[in-house]
Amino acid sequence: MNDWPFHKLGRNPQRPLAAAVAIVLAATLENAASAATANSDADLEDELKFLAAERQTVVTASKLQERVEKTVATTAVITQDDIRHIGARNLLDILRVVPGLGITQSMLGVREIEVRGVKTLFSEKVLIMLNGHPLDHNLQNAGSTWVYDDLPVDTIKRVEVVRGPGSALYGANAFLAVINIITQTAKDLNGVQASTGWGSFGAQQYRASWGKQYDNTAEAALHFNYTSTAGIGTPVPQDILSQQGQNSLAPGNSQLHEGRYDLEWHTGYQGFKLDGRYISKRTGAFVGAAFALSDQTVQNYDNYFLQLSRTWQIAERFSIDTRVFHDSFNFDNLLQLKPDFFEHVALDNQRNGGEVQGNYRLSDAQTLIAGFSYAEDAQSGIVDEAGNTAGQLQAIPPFGKSRNRDRWGLYAQDVWDIVPNLRVTLGARYDEYNDFGGTFNPRLGFNWEFIKDYSLKFSYGTAYRAPAFGELDLINNPLLSGNPNLRPEQAETFETGVVARPLAGLTTQAIYYHTDISDIIGPVPGQNALLQYTNSGSMLSEGVELESRYEFDGSFQGSYVAANVVYQHTLQNSSQVPDVPQARANLLLNWAFDSHWSAFGHVLIKDSTHRGMGDSRAEVPGYALVDMSLLGQHFFSKRVDISFTIYNLFDKTYFDPAPASIPGDYQQAGRAYFGHINVRY
Repeated sequence: MNDWPFHKLGRNPQRPLAAAVAIVLAATLENAASAATANSDADLEDELKFLAAERQTVVTASKLQERVEKTVATTAVITQDDIRHIGARNLLDILRVVPGLGITQSMLGVREIEVRGVKTLFSEKVLIMLNGHPLDHNLQNAGSTWVYDDLPVDTIKRVEVVRGPGSALYGANAFLAVINIITQTAKDLNGVQASTGWGSFGAQQYRASWGKQYDNTAEAALHFNYTSTAGIGTPVPQDILSQQGQNSLAPGNSQLHEGRYDLEWHTGYQGFKLDGRYISKRTGAFVGAAFALSDQTVQNYDNYFLQLSRTWQIAERFSIDTRVFHDSFNFDNLLQLKPDFFEHVALDNQRNGGEVQGNYRLSDAQTLIAGFSYAEDAQSGIVDEAGNTAGQLQAIPPFGKSRNRDRWGLYAQDVWDIVPNLRVTLGARYDEYNDFGGTFNPRLGFNWEFIKDYSLKFSYGTAYRAPAFGELDLINNPLLSGNPNLRPEQAETFETGVVARPLAGLTTQAIYYHTDISDIIGPVPGQNALLQYTNSGSMLSEGVELESRYEFDGSFQGSYVAANVVYQHTLQNSSQVPDVPQARANLLLNWAFDSHWSAFGHVLIKDSTHRGMGDSRAEVPGYALVDMSLLGQHFFSKRVDISFTIYNLFDKTYFDPAPASIPGDYQQAGRAYFGHINVRY
C-alpha cells in the first residue's frame, strides 16, 4: 500500500428521541413510496462482500496488508459498518466490544483502557495511533487518553486492535496492545459528507467532510468535528476531607463537561502526502484530585501533528517509505484540589522526527521490511502556581522541568509463507535513548492451517514502556520527585490458540496468553511524604480469550451474531491485582430486516472487582448492560443514513472502582439516548 507506514449544550433527553422519531417517519414514508428497484438485492450483496473484505484484512499486525486469518498476531478489526451498528459516539465506545479490553472512569475524567487485566491511570501501556502515526505526545506521563479517549467516530473507516507486544515494530509503549485508528481518505469520501447527532446529557456532535481526487496525481480530504457534552451528572462520593472535619464541598454531581474542536486533513500531490490533525479540548473533572467536588476545574488541551510522507517505488519488488513529522501537545489547567485551594499547571511538549522503511518482496510468499527511526522530544513551558482562590496564585516548586530526549531505533521483519498453509513471522527492534540507554525487543510466531479451515497460532514477543519525563525528573517539588536512574518496564508474552471455520459463515477463536511484566515503574514502597519512582515489583497476566461470529446467509444476509468471553488472572507481587474483573463478556446481535433497516443489540457483562490490600470495603459488584440500536441506511438515493441508540436500556445503576481514599465509587450513567444522521452529497 502507498499510505505510510503500511504497502461530545443543553439538557433535554427528549430532544434526540423526538428528532429520531421524525427522521425515522420521514425515511419510512420515502422508502414506502418508492418501489424497490430490481438491483437492490445485488447492491446489498456487493456491499456485504466489500464489508467482509474490510473485516478480513489488517495492516497494523505486521506493517503489511495481510488477511486476519493469516497473521500471527491476535487481532480485532472493527469496520465503519460495525461502528454504525454499535451506535458508537467516541473511540472508547468502539473499544468496549473488543475482547480483552475494558473501559473505566478516573477521578480527573480521563478514561482508563484496561488490557488483559492490566490498568493504569494514564493508559500508557497502550500505543494509540492515527493512520499509523503514534499519538503518545504527552511526555510527562506518556499516555494518549488525555486527548483521544473521546475521539469522534464519524470519520473513522476502521479500527485495528492488536493485542500483545508490539515494540518489535513500533517501539515505545506498544506494551500490551496497539490501537490503530484509520480515517477516511479522499477516495473514501469522493464528495461532501455531513453528520450530526444529539443525545442525553447535552451531547452534541457535528461533522463536515470533503474529499476529492484529481486524476491520479492529486487528492485532498478535510474533516471538521465538533463535540460537546454537559457530562453524565451522576452523584459523586462524600469527600473524605469532610469526614475528617475539614471544610469541604458537599456531595453533589460530577462536573465532567467536555467540548472539543477537531480538524483533520489529507493532501497529496505526485506521490507526496501531507497529513495532520489539530484538536482543541476543554473539560472539567469527574472528581477533583483531592476527591472534592471540583466545580471550578477547567482543563485545556491542544494537540496537533503534521506529517509529510512519500513511497518511492525503486523497483517492481522494492519500495521505500519515508516520512518526517512534527508533533505538539500542551495543556493549561486550573485544578480545584480543595474548596479553598487551587493549582494552575501548564506545559508544552514538542516532538520532531522521521522514519525510513524499506519493503522488499523476495517472492510472492516472502516479504522483508527494515527501517530506521529518529525523534527528538522536548518539554518546556512548565508552570506551577497555587493559592486559596483561582484569581490569586503564586509560583510553587514545579511538578516537572524542561528537558530534552533523543532516541533512535532500528527494526527488521521477515513475513514468510514457508508453504501455503504455514506463515512464519520473525522480527526485532533495537531502540537507543540518551537518558536511559538501549532496549532490544524480538518477536516470532507462526500460523499453521494444519487442517483445512483449522489453524494453530503461536507467538512470542517482548515489549518496553519508556520512563516518562514525570518519572525521571529529579526536582525540588515538596511532594513529587523523579528518579533519573529508571529503566524501562519490560513485558514478555507468549500466546497460542486455535482459529476454526467449521461452517460457512462461522469463525471461532480461542487464545491463551501469558505475560510477565518486570521492572514496573511505581512509587517507592512505604514513601508517604515524597513521591519518588523506582523500578520494583513484577506482574503476571494470563488468561483465555474466546471469540465467535456467525454471518447469516440467504434471506437473512447482513445479519450476524457474535460473542466474546475473557477469563483473566492478574497478579502483582503475588497478590491479585485490584479493580479489574476476572471475567468479561460481550454478546452482539445484528438483524438486517432488508437492504435498508437493521437492529443491533449489545450486552456487556462484567464480573465483580475486588479491592486492594488494606481496603476493607466490599467488592465492586458486577453488572450487565444492554444497548439497543436501530440503523437505517441508503435512503434518498443512497445519500442518507440514520440511527438511534439507547444505552443502558434497563437503567442499571453501576459503578467503576475508586481508590481506597474515597469512601464510595464512581457512579456511571443511567439510561441515555443518542440519535444520528449522516448525509452524502
